[in-house]
Amino acid sequence: MIAVYILLALLGLVVLVTISEVIVLIKQKPAQELPDDKDFDYYSVSVNGKKFEEVYLYLSDDKDAPEFSEEEIYNMLLKQSEYMARRFDCSDFRAQLLFKIYKDCYDKLSERCREIIKKTFLDFKYFMDEPGDDSMCYWSENHQILFATAEYLAGQEWQDEIFTNNGMTGNEHMLKAKERIDAWMNQRFNYGFSEYLSNNYLAENIAPMANLIAYCKDETMVSQMKIIMDILWLDVALNSVNNRLVATSSRMYGNNKAGNFYGNSICAAMDVLWGNDGAEQILGNPYLSEKEKSQIKDTLAKAPNHVVICFTDIVKKGIYVLPEAIRDIALSNETFAVKMGCGLSPDDMVKEGLVGQKPFQIMAQMGAETFTNPQVVNNTLEYLKTNKMFRNSFLGYFRFLTLTIFKPVNWEKFGAKYNIMPHGIATGRGNVYTYRTAHYSMSTSVCKDVDMCGAQDHEWTANIGETLTLFTTHPAGNGEGSYGSSPGYWIGNGRRPMSVQNESVNITIYKLPTKKRLGEAHIADMTHAYMPKSFYDEFEINENTVFARKNGVFVALIADGKLEFKPYNEDSINAIYKNKTLTDDYKVKGEFDLCRFGGEYHAYVTELSDADKESFDEFKERIRNNKIIFGNGKVSYNTYFGKISTSYDGEFKVNGADMQKEFDRYDCKFCKAPRKPDSLFVDSGKHTLSLDLKNVKRQTT
Repeated sequence: MIAVYILLALLGLVVLVTISEVIVLIKQKPAQELPDDKDFDYYSVSVNGKKFEEVYLYLSDDKDAPEFSEEEIYNMLLKQSEYMARRFDCSDFRAQLLFKIYKDCYDKLSERCREIIKKTFLDFKYFMDEPGDDSMCYWSENHQILFATAEYLAGQEWQDEIFTNNGMTGNEHMLKAKERIDAWMNQRFNYGFSEYLSNNYLAENIAPMANLIAYCKDETMVSQMKIIMDILWLDVALNSVNNRLVATSSRMYGNNKAGNFYGNSICAAMDVLWGNDGAEQILGNPYLSEKEKSQIKDTLAKAPNHVVICFTDIVKKGIYVLPEAIRDIALSNETFAVKMGCGLSPDDMVKEGLVGQKPFQIMAQMGAETFTNPQVVNNTLEYLKTNKMFRNSFLGYFRFLTLTIFKPVNWEKFGAKYNIMPHGIATGRGNVYTYRTAHYSMSTSVCKDVDMCGAQDHEWTANIGETLTLFTTHPAGNGEGSYGSSPGYWIGNGRRPMSVQNESVNITIYKLPTKKRLGEAHIADMTHAYMPKSFYDEFEINENTVFARKNGVFVALIADGKLEFKPYNEDSINAIYKNKTLTDDYKVKGEFDLCRFGGEYHAYVTELSDADKESFDEFKERIRNNKIIFGNGKVSYNTYFGKISTSYDGEFKVNGADMQKEFDRYDCKFCKAPRKPDSLFVDSGKHTLSLDLKNVKRQTT
């Protein structure tokens, strides 16, 4: 009996200690991530209706810039500096133009403006290993280069000054940042972008890359960064069409998915590189309506924001010149397919020796948003403990894993046994297949992480018009809300599908979950397609089949069960728009959310065509005559190129032959290269481009 009492006492002690530790951890509130609602307007990037980027234009004597008074300039710069001083998330975005203004407009700044900028950079925190609690995101791929470039250039500018946050000199900060910049460039050259083809996050890459190219005094670093810039724009050129970039991606939000006009954050950068040159060609498309032409002109007229202007400025000044081979590809009217291997899976990281505590290792891991996956979870915990990151609002939940009661737990084995929801935050390795014609593109991350939860992944997309795309998702949540959440109704997936593509045909199969995973509050018994009827010129639906036409592009969507539209929901569509000040021409009217409910598997077959190949009536008749077989998580479809078949369990065949599921770094008519290439060679048919990062060679013909 005494033994029982002892055991109960020990259990009581464990419970008491655990409760005490939990209370202490709960009281450790996370550091503030963003300004309070009441202060949000104060910290905005505008003053009296004038924008942050317009300060730079005014000081640079741009004839189209609005007038600024001395006080307005000071107040604008003060707000950006105070935002950074408070260490709110995305401070590193604002740092780019703030530094550019200091460098390019120094002689036109008052002494107090110069001093607040200098003080801001000397007091700032530049990486996770520096002291101070905050909720800035340092680790994702774009933030890595934003912070590292800001640190390097600030260190270069004030080499002998003491930076107050960690007591380092500017010169010491330069050396520290250079290690991370070099690692970032090497990883992009070897493995591509983890945030691949993100028309949101590429904008946050090109700004710091541009600043380094413009202001770094190390000629080798500048030349290498130009090589990585070329690779970024090669990816964009290969996977965009008619100056529209909406492709499959590891990180996309609702507006990014919905169309070029709504969410392509680099459209102004594309315009300055090739968009305006190609406008005549695009607007000459005989199938475009006058409305579509007007919308294209509206996109071309968009001015760069305070991030993108860092890039567009160095293009206009000739500091960065896009190689002609890339421009040729971007403007090509040819029909071609592209295969690309992008990013790193957790298994890749293990194989490549990229799991560890060194800066290049933690950058590879966290740059791919890989935290809880069994291959890295112990490494994550060690790094967060060492660098006291538990008050960061993005990472705070990890602090509960440090409870005494959890000390015996092997988190690696736990993560391997339980496929928990946070595993899906990892961007993973994307094997991208894109098919592009003169009128549309379709792209897919082939067979990517099937059945995993998905935070911001965009598995496949059809890029149809300036304001029109087609895609499907399995909502994260219960299918009745969370429209703008990440993951949520439109963003990411509750469960990732099996998605494959050959030429202009995509097949996507979802398996609807029956049980919630750890970290999930709800699961949805539906999937849906984004199909705004009012944006199509013709639209017809019959049970499980949709035929639609936009200008000269034709769409067929066939499901394995009944499709039905949800009633118009303003909250739902606002999550797609993001911008609430759209004119009526850009607003969806009527039904747009095409749903399939219930069952175990949901399968969708999508085929595109265009008026250069056949009429819309001929297209519909051909599709109706195509043989299609839906099985239990299986699809077989016969069309113009033969038979394509796939299953949720992993089969993917075309005409009976097994198809690739993992791709080289590049595999297309313009460029072929393995993963971790020694060099890249691009041949557009008119011009060539040779890139060698290690030997710092960038040659064009």
